[in-house]
Amino acid sequence: MSTSPALRASHYLAVSPAVGRRAFRMVYSTRSARSLLVSDADWADVQHGRIDQLPVALKSALVEHKILVPAHEDERAVVVAHNKASIKSDDMLYLGIAPSANCQLGCDYCGQKHENRRMDDAIMQGVLTRAEHKLAQRGGYRRLQIGWFGAEPLLGIASIRTLSPRLQALAKEHRLAYSAQMATNGVALTPRLFFELVEQHRVMAFDITLDGAREFHDQRRVTKDGRPSFDTILNNLKGIAADPRFASCGAWISIRCNVDGRNHDGTIALVETLREQDLLRHFRFYTAPVHSWGNDAHLESLSQQRYADFEVDLLGRLMDAGQSPSLVPKALKPIVCMSVREEAELIDPYGEAFNCTEVSQVPAYQEVRFYRLDDVRKPAISPPKARPFADWNDRILAGEVPCHSCRILPICGGKCPKHWTEGISPCPSIKHNIEARLTLEMVRLNRQGRLVNRSQ
Repeated sequence: MSTSPALRASHYLAVSPAVGRRAFRMVYSTRSARSLLVSDADWADVQHGRIDQLPVALKSALVEHKILVPAHEDERAVVVAHNKASIKSDDMLYLGIAPSANCQLGCDYCGQKHENRRMDDAIMQGVLTRAEHKLAQRGGYRRLQIGWFGAEPLLGIASIRTLSPRLQALAKEHRLAYSAQMATNGVALTPRLFFELVEQHRVMAFDITLDGAREFHDQRRVTKDGRPSFDTILNNLKGIAADPRFASCGAWISIRCNVDGRNHDGTIALVETLREQDLLRHFRFYTAPVHSWGNDAHLESLSQQRYADFEVDLLGRLMDAGQSPSLVPKALKPIVCMSVREEAELIDPYGEAFNCTEVSQVPAYQEVRFYRLDDVRKPAISPPKARPFADWNDRILAGEVPCHSCRILPICGGKCPKHWTEGISPCPSIKHNIEARLTLEMVRLNRQGRLVNRSQ
């Protein structure tokens, strides 16, 4: 006679406080990135090991969501094995391209050194040759994704206009889906250029920075000669949103606010400005703590807990303003960043290739050759240089970084291998406010009339 395997609550859980007259909790599994509403009484049975007393349907749902797992399962090993398998089977070739080493702005926390340098023909040909080589060397790719980075990529628009059609043709030749995204300061992103990028160059996701309301933004994100940039960027955004083509073009714009101890008070005022201008309806808004770019910028940041508390307040305000901010991840993160992808790299305006986006043009790393993979103007190194952080998941499994015991590992992946290597904790805010986020999720469900005992 067969018996059911012994079960226990997973290590990878977050549980909200009990809410409502019926006392439900939202239980979120970071192993499945799914949540379940469970009565307080049933959850007490789980906590006290009374698994067999649970209703059969509930017990089945808890197992399906990986809230309950086999009692003797080595969950950390399973998570790391999944991450490594995902990297091995990755079907996307990702190339970051920085077409310009220059930027209009002189942001006080930026660690880059800017120069009036753009990709020349030899480097652009090297980019294409390198991409072709990668596709020929390894089969199984189904997607080619391009990330346009800087300094400021729009100061290299001539290179984008040259490279983009050839990259799209390369994807078509190899029968790959093609997509592109761009991180830009937004100063030069006029509506005319925006729609050229979307319609001709298939850039479908844009990340644009506004660092708080005008008086806060213009204290830190000024042009090299000290002129403000807030109104220019805001007017570009307004023009894009007002164009009748935007609603159906399929492109996404995210407005990012980099937060530290100097401007966090201006973030709420920025949200109000965006609401008044009717831009929150069109664009996603999010914040990120200022971090080190090979400098001491992170020392101005809020503590991780203080930023997490600030963020919860902001998320509530965004919900009140009619936005639907992402509260908890709906997908796992087995591939933490481009640094662990087997072939992904960033190619800069000098022709150097890296497997990290935050190293190129940073004086602090100029003599550090650890991150430099190759020069695209020269024949590819054979065998290729070992990639930094290729052993990242093995390091987690071995307990070399705190991630090995962290309950959010499956949805975080370790956040930033480079920062851990430099002795800086990059832990995301959700580590410190996930219960509060779950409570906000229950508030949202209640407003929608969906706060019932079923999976979400």
